[in-house]
Amino acid sequence: APGDELERLLYGFSLLICLPDSMSTPGSAATGTVLRPETLREYAAQAGFRRVDILPVDHDQWRFYHLHP
Repeated sequence: APGDELERLLYGFSLLICLPDSMSTPGSAATGTVLRPETLREYAAQAGFRRVDILPVDHDQWRFYHLHP
């Protein structure tokens, strides 16, 4: 799988816990909690945002984005 060890671990948690929960919620996109930049860009474009930037925040677990209207 793409990603480092921490991303793969978090993806596993998302797959086993977050994704089933989101799949049981009506109207949910059911993607779990681990969104890679390409997926977020697709969702943002569908919601009308014209650009998505990854912010230069150094963090081991989170990725921060700026969505441009």
